[in-house]
Formats: sequence, C-alpha cells, structure tokens
Amino acid sequence: MARAERGAIPPDRPCVLVESGAHGLTVSAVNLLARQEGLRPGLRLADARAAFPDLTTRPAEPARDRTALVALATAAGRYGPSRNTEEEDGLWVDITGVAHLFGGEHGLATDLIARCARAGYTALVGIADTPGAAYVMARYQPRGARIAIAPAGQTKRALADLPVAGLRLDARALVLLRRLGLGRIGQLYGLPRIALARRFRDEKAKGHGTARGTARAREDLAHGVVLRLDQALGTAADPRAPLLTPPVRLVRSVHPEGLVTHEGLMSATEALAETFCRNLGARGEGARRVQLCLYRVDGTVADITAGTRLPCREPGHLMRLVAEKLGQIDAGFGIDMLTLGAVQVEALADTQTRLDGRAADSGQRATAHLIDRLANRLGAGRVFQLARFSSHIPERAQVRRIASASQTPRDDAQLPNLPIKAARPAFLLTSPEPIDVVAELPDGPPARFRWRRVSRRVLRAAGPERIAPEWWRGIGQDNMTAEMTGIEKSIRRIRDYYEVEDEHGGRYWVFRAGLYPGAAEDAETVDSQPAWFMHGLFG
Repeated sequence: MARAERGAIPPDRPCVLVESGAHGLTVSAVNLLARQEGLRPGLRLADARAAFPDLTTRPAEPARDRTALVALATAAGRYGPSRNTEEEDGLWVDITGVAHLFGGEHGLATDLIARCARAGYTALVGIADTPGAAYVMARYQPRGARIAIAPAGQTKRALADLPVAGLRLDARALVLLRRLGLGRIGQLYGLPRIALARRFRDEKAKGHGTARGTARAREDLAHGVVLRLDQALGTAADPRAPLLTPPVRLVRSVHPEGLVTHEGLMSATEALAETFCRNLGARGEGARRVQLCLYRVDGTVADITAGTRLPCREPGHLMRLVAEKLGQIDAGFGIDMLTLGAVQVEALADTQTRLDGRAADSGQRATAHLIDRLANRLGAGRVFQLARFSSHIPERAQVRRIASASQTPRDDAQLPNLPIKAARPAFLLTSPEPIDVVAELPDGPPARFRWRRVSRRVLRAAGPERIAPEWWRGIGQDNMTAEMTGIEKSIRRIRDYYEVEDEHGGRYWVFRAGLYPGAAEDAETVDSQPAWFMHGLFG
C-alpha cells in the first residue's frame, strides 16, 4: 500500500488496492484513511464503492510488493544479520546483541520506524523474547501505539490479554476457539492439550451446522493451537530461515554523521578490519569468506563479498580485497553503518616466525594471496589450477580446478609419483590437431609433415612411445550416457608418439593413431587407415 501511495495518491483520500478473485474484484490492501472508514482486505470492490463512491483504487501488483518487501528486509540488516520477510506485509529481525547500539530496544524500534517513514512506509514494531511473541505484539497493539516491547522474561504476562488470532492459527481453529469462548491468549495457559482436544471434539458434536473433519483432524487442530502457544512462549522451537546466510562472526561501526567520501569509507573499513581480525585471532580462527555491508541513510544497502583460499585474519590482505570494489560504491546521502562479517570461518593456528622475521609459510601464503586478488578481480570461476587425474592419456592426465575453492587442488590420482622417462612437451594442445605426414616407412617416424598450412622437414626423430587405450573406462556406457555423466570413454586407438625436430630447430610431439595391418597380433587394434596428429610443442 505504501508503495502505491508513493505513486501520487493524495494523502487525504481513502485508497484500496484491488485484485481479481473468485467473486470478482476484491480489496487486497487499504491505506490508513480507508481502514479508519471500516474498509478491510477481502471486501468486494462493489461493496466498498457502495459505501464510498469516490473511493480511489489501484491494481494490486503482488510481484512488485514482494520485491519491495525483500528490499526492506535487506535494509533491516542494520538491526541484525538474521532477518527475513513475514507473510505479505511484515519482517522479522533477530536483534540479539544489537539493541545497545541504538540506546536500547526502544531506541532501536524508534530508529526503525523513522527510517521506514522516510521510505514511505508505516511500521508497527513488536519486540519480545521469541519471534512468535513479537509477531503478536506488533500486529495487535493498542490503538494508536506504534511500539510494543515485552520485557525480557515476561513474555507470558505481555501476551495474556492479546487475541488468540495473533498466534497464526488455522481459520477453523479460530472459529472453534471463539465458540468455546477462548478469545485471549491468557485463557489458553492452563488448558492441557488433552482437555483442549476434548473440548474441540465436544463442540463439533453439539450440532453447530455440518461437522467437518474427523476426530483426528480435530485433534490436529488442538495440537496446532498448543504448538503455536508454546512457540510464542519459547517452550517449543520456532525455526526461521533467514533471507541471507548470517555471518558467524560480525563486527559493526555506526557513523551518525554519515560517510560520503571514499577516504572516510576506507578509514572506517580499515578500523573495522582491525577489530574483526583481532576478534578472529582471539578465537584461533581465520575467515574464508567475508562480507562488508554498507547501510545508507536512505535505507538502501551495498555489499562487497570476497573469498580467500586460506583462512585469513590479516587486516591488510582483507583490505586489499575489498578496496578495489569499495571505490565503486555510491555513498548517496551518506553511509551511517558498516558491518564486516565472516560467512565461513576455519581454525587458524598462529604461525612460527623464522629468524629472518618472515613466517614459516610465507611462500604458501603469498601464492594464496595472489590467487585471492586474481579471483576477486576476475571472478572465482575464472582462476584455475591444474590437478593430477589418474590417467596415462596425455590430455586426461590433468584437470582444471577452481584455484580458490580449497587450500590445494585435490589430486584424483591415487598412484605413487612414478618417474616418467619419456619426455613431455612444455605446451600441450587442448585437442590434438590433424597433420599430413610423409613417412619413409609406414610404421616409422615422419620424414615431413604439414601443420596449419606450413610444411616442415624432419631432421631428427625419437620414438615411438606407445600409449594404449584405457579399456576399462566407460564399460557398459553408450555415448549419450557418458556425455550425461561426464565420464568420458577412453581413446579408441593405440597411439605411437614421436618427438621430432624440423630444420628450423622447432621440436614437436606428434603421434600416429592406429596401426597398420600386421603391426599387432590383436586384430581389434589394427586400423587400415591410421591418422597423424600434432599434440604438443617442446620449449
């Protein structure tokens, strides 16, 4: 409704949002003036116009409303990292350990209401020990009240006089509770579940219209009432999924005057990084993924995320990772709060310092820092390392892995590091390229070959080195299955590799795929038309 009001609706006119329903156009939301006139969501538009012919209407846009609500939930991160939307028109925020930064819970609620008002929204705030209790207190406050706070440990007393409708109950359960005269939450405190289920059953048996549901269904309704009550009182779990994964370690700084310059942002971020890393050091931890959130005075949020290959608690390195993106942040009218959190942490022991003053693992960390900066600038999915793969086929012997994904790329090869006597080229082509070859003998090395439209005469050749197919790979798989599973079949033909040198000193790694008739005893490996390929270049 507030989003629609910002679209040039006069503030002194009752207005409703309408949507199509089973019974025609119905009211989905009302502004404050319309609510004061008695209009409520769910009313048919025809009935609303009969009461107020000059009623202003606008079409409901649930998708845009949802987007606006998610934006509000994101901005609510200034009051706590764990937050999310609640139904179509509410938010919840876990403010544990945060309220003191705003002068207490009332100060936090006042700040939230003021920021919502600047964004064009009317907010009602409820604060309690549990999400369920806060929900009731926010939505069922005394007329004219904007803030309701249940003192710590007094949730039961604070909810006693509030309506049972605030417990988020099934509509059928609310009807039964009204028939039983149970309209206030406090009336449920001393009522055992068995007694409540019996009263539900007895009420349905009195003949109030048609009884729907079985005894089991009525017992489930009673159980739902007790469960919601226990959740509100904190005696039963009320799990909530946050909008974003909350950081496991978090520090924040508040700047009421607002930061607008790049230098001011850098200085505030450096101080925050120092505190953040000091806290990690006290816990013996290092961050693997950090997120810097910058909250603007207009209620919007900007964030910077960076990952590290090794656990890190070095302020200088973290600053280098965020500094490049920090310069791209638009401070708008000012940034009044910064938070720096670790989404992922790992244990990190203190490192031994050598006599020259350098850390014992300085070389490893220097490599990791380089990878971090490259991944931060280019994207983690664009920086790779090579890892061994258990295959003797040259193009399958190594695979690319994302460099920042783990401390070291995991080797799939389980075989020991056996020495390879045959030479390997410094540069291996991604895929072998066909070449035209003239050989003195059919199964001998090439005497001349043509590659990429250039003819080369061979002066020296060494080989062959024979590489046979991996017959065990892809057994029982057809080509489509191998493609879907990502498990490629091995090469189909025997390869004879030669290291050749041309008249200009260029050295190449070429192979013949297939054998001539009579070159092997196994008829299945013989190919009447062998083909030659270029596979690599030596230095």
